[in-house]
Amino acid sequence: MTLSPKPAIFTAFLTLLIIAVSGCNTGPKKEVESYVTGTLKVRAEVDPSTDYSGFRISVLTRTEGDVDTLGTAVTDVSGAFTMIVSVDSAGIYPMIVERAGERLSVDDLVVVNGDSTRVTGSYPLGAAGLRVVSPENSAWSAYKNAKASHNQQMLSLIRSTSYGPEDIGRITAQTSSVLWSIPAAFPGTLGGELSMAESVVMMEGWSDSTLIARLPNVSASNPSIVEVVRAARRSKARMAGQDSALALLDYYMTVTPESKHPAIMAEKVVAYSDSLQTLEAVQTARDLKKRFPDSEWAIWADLATYELENLQPGMNAPSFAVVSREKVKLSSASLRGKFVVLEFFDPNEQIFQREFVSRDVIAEGLTDRLFATVSISVEPDSLVNEALFNGITHPGHFVWLPNGMDSKIVKDFNVQILPTRFLLDPTGQIVTKYKGPGIGKLEEDLVSIVTGLNNITDVPVFKKVK
Repeated sequence: MTLSPKPAIFTAFLTLLIIAVSGCNTGPKKEVESYVTGTLKVRAEVDPSTDYSGFRISVLTRTEGDVDTLGTAVTDVSGAFTMIVSVDSAGIYPMIVERAGERLSVDDLVVVNGDSTRVTGSYPLGAAGLRVVSPENSAWSAYKNAKASHNQQMLSLIRSTSYGPEDIGRITAQTSSVLWSIPAAFPGTLGGELSMAESVVMMEGWSDSTLIARLPNVSASNPSIVEVVRAARRSKARMAGQDSALALLDYYMTVTPESKHPAIMAEKVVAYSDSLQTLEAVQTARDLKKRFPDSEWAIWADLATYELENLQPGMNAPSFAVVSREKVKLSSASLRGKFVVLEFFDPNEQIFQREFVSRDVIAEGLTDRLFATVSISVEPDSLVNEALFNGITHPGHFVWLPNGMDSKIVKDFNVQILPTRFLLDPTGQIVTKYKGPGIGKLEEDLVSIVTGLNNITDVPVFKKVK
């Protein structure tokens, strides 16, 4: 028994990889400077003195990891400071305020060439927060407020006793309209551009016609143009077919900055894979690597090509041989004759932790004669892995890989996203694959398989996860 190929699964894999490298910039970087002034004080009820010196204000590339300081200043006794922030490209960066080694606040700062921002606040800040005022930062605040309101409405809807798709669509349309109005209130701002792009993207699937109608209003130089083009490609495919969608991508290759071209070419690979045009997808991936050989997209193209040529539904899965924590030798040959759920996971990863109970129910509910579940941890530390079994028994087989992501089986199955799961049929062919959170879809597919095997009397009824 085989299931029909599911190109959307490969689309999800490629899209996640696209997102992972979308930040790369193959073009020259341009210096951007923004001028920041302000006054920071301490509330009199906390400290009656009028010495407000020693506040350190820093603008960073990020708050964790490999951090670069883009601008820094220290307040004088009156609490005043001035700072020039220099960055490679306009954007939103974290601004941290510290005093006496204690972090007091973290806020967003929009840095655009020539912008002048005024920052004021009295600590402890309370509900008022730090005031970051400029046309650019006001536009960004409007964008954030619209998104926060949307999230709150969606949360309230989910918590309600009943709701339907029409309710979600109504809230989405309302938020999209609010975002669409922000550029008019804050023309020429980064926040306005991002709001316009978001208003277009969020209409995908709810009103493809609205998305396509708004598309010409989004400048080809919009910072989020790739995300907009991605959503537009899918909407266009649903409305007018794949040829129109491909033509849309070709058009944006002619009007967008060259730094955006790799991501648009990658989307073309996804478009071809959607329509099962594997040869065209592979050729486009190779063209992408040839055109941008020294970029992160060359690596993406290699991964996509390998996936297209070796790991599609209906293809034979790579052969493997591993030893479980119970010292059981497991191989592609020894598992022939069974459906195999082969999953790669990291015990520290939140998605796997959330899906672990469902994973156990699935493994427990399948007969050993016809099914096998093999869970492979890419965490090299066996102590971390064994903590999963702290007084708990989990069904199925577990394998620890001392070499982690550098292991041969990980490379053979092209694991880039965790968790990743493959469903193999009794002949060793790939039925389908699931990248990221996909335990529910896996369960649905297994239910279909069990239903198809209902003429075998000892196959148990598959347990639905509640």
